[in-house]
Amino acid sequence: MKKGLIDSKPRAQIDEILYNAMAAVYQFDQQKIKLFGMTYQDSYLLYYLRRNSPVRMSDIAAELSVHISTASRAVDRLEKRGLVSRSKDPADKRNILVELNEAGLKLMKASEDHSYERIFSGVQDYSTEELAAIMKAAANLSTILGVPSLNSDPAAPNTEKGAAIKRRR
Repeated sequence: MKKGLIDSKPRAQIDEILYNAMAAVYQFDQQKIKLFGMTYQDSYLLYYLRRNSPVRMSDIAAELSVHISTASRAVDRLEKRGLVSRSKDPADKRNILVELNEAGLKLMKASEDHSYERIFSGVQDYSTEELAAIMKAAANLSTILGVPSLNSDPAAPNTEKGAAIKRRR
């Protein structure tokens, strides 16, 4: 998509497209809450923990861009559901480590399976070229929106922090 294509559209039309995209993500999130009892923040936190477990509470707060008390409440919700567990960092007893457990992994898999099936069935009528454009836009969404990217290869988990903490144990 060339910049000229966006410039050729009336601003109100672009705003409407963006609003509709935001509304679709919001409605999809509401379905996830009903089906799995997880908010977007819960899902993101579980995904982050899967990639980085175990992780310090301070790292969770930084990842979520929230105060440590807000991160602690988010972890509390997941811990009460048996999805994560907390433990003292053996290398530094002042730190609390949070780790995704088996129930959390199972819930994530069910949620991801639902998302995959929903998206797979939703794109059946798109051409190969349209699917390639959708995939390219999705893969570059952090750049498009000007926000940090998790990493350049979404298939390669970032386990540096988790590995470093495990080595200290």
